[in-house]
Amino acid sequence: MGGLADDGAGRIAASPVTGLGRVLRSAIMRRLAQHTRDDAYASKRDYQELHQVRSVRAYSGTPANNRLVLTAEPVDGIASGNIAAFGAYIAAETPLKLTARLCWGDSSRAVAFDLATDFTRVGFALGADEQGPLSLELYWDGAYALDIWGLDIGPAAIPDGIVLADVLGAGRSIAPETFYLDHAVALNADLEPSSDATVAEEGRWLHLKKCSYCGRLLPVDMNRLGSLAFHKHNAKRTHHQNECRSCKKWRINDNFNPSRTVDQLHESSVITRERKVFLQESTILQEIKKRTGEGLKSQVWERFDRRCFNCAKSIPLSQVQLDHTRPLAYLWPIDEHATCLCAECNNNKKDRFPVDFFSESQLRELSRICGLGYGELVQKSVNMEQLQKIMGDIVTYATTWEPRTFFSVARKVQEIHPEINLGERLQLLNPEIHEQLRSRAAAVRLTEDE
Repeated sequence: MGGLADDGAGRIAASPVTGLGRVLRSAIMRRLAQHTRDDAYASKRDYQELHQVRSVRAYSGTPANNRLVLTAEPVDGIASGNIAAFGAYIAAETPLKLTARLCWGDSSRAVAFDLATDFTRVGFALGADEQGPLSLELYWDGAYALDIWGLDIGPAAIPDGIVLADVLGAGRSIAPETFYLDHAVALNADLEPSSDATVAEEGRWLHLKKCSYCGRLLPVDMNRLGSLAFHKHNAKRTHHQNECRSCKKWRINDNFNPSRTVDQLHESSVITRERKVFLQESTILQEIKKRTGEGLKSQVWERFDRRCFNCAKSIPLSQVQLDHTRPLAYLWPIDEHATCLCAECNNNKKDRFPVDFFSESQLRELSRICGLGYGELVQKSVNMEQLQKIMGDIVTYATTWEPRTFFSVARKVQEIHPEINLGERLQLLNPEIHEQLRSRAAAVRLTEDE
């Protein structure tokens, strides 16, 4: 049986390749006590603790033999709710297309994924009235290696309270953690001898973090915050939320958001509204309509073939959400380079840069459609023209913006430019206004470190 072992440096590596197969418990899981939501934040450090692990690498010496076959225990369709699933986090040696085929008895489903050189979330579900073996086949073109972590196949273990139809209807954009499989080990399935590719314990390193809600250990990429199983949260020690993406969406937000007060909803929209006012987005939109004769939303919708660019789902104009492409949070206003997204994909992208959300092939295609050069799309940058405007009249913005907006902009700027601290600049120019701003922030339980 394969497993995980501490290498003596606080890192966890896959055990020797011989006997790689189903691993139900790992050294990490033995270290950590299982918590329930009831112990809540008495265990904050546990939920914000990182464990470095090493992925496995799949490779072949010839382009025609890049094929892995994995199997799981037979699955009873009735017992599993007629849903089996596959999930993994995979990085490629070079951007390529990976095809995954999940087979369950006489039923099967194949999905193609665009892999980047960073770890990508892949997975999907297969529904059938079956009782029989479950297998997964992965194949890709070219003699390139794949680094794999958390590959698991089995019955979808959807917790009580989650409507299965809602999960399946959300598509693959929130897989693999949505299906509540075990992603605490590199390979949680049996590698079949019929596989053409070889699997070894020489993949790249990444980190795991525990979800405070479901207790699973799931991966994070500390170089691409919020890109894997957890959303980004700058105030947390690991810069990731306590709860995994799936628990946050299906077990917390969907229950909590309907009960939020009007004041809370207003507070959460303040930053976005004030950024848009500062960037004069309404003026930009009016100018575009005056110059072209039609609204920006309809233009972008047609330009993207009336589909969400990320999931390719057809969407009516009324449901189109214009993504800034380069994030509003980093002071980039809406313009003709906007991206057409559905509500779900726009919510998932949030404040991320294109390079942190889209695959390499998507970035190339997005550059062609939206008109931004590829170099601009892959760059993480603050809009320096707008930043200079703020720094040139920082006292005015400090006194007219909500404290939350000022501190949010300051954090985003310092994330890209550590040498620029708007709070310190304000304090040097006008200590009295700086203290007033801090007092206003404290009055609504906000701090510059929030």
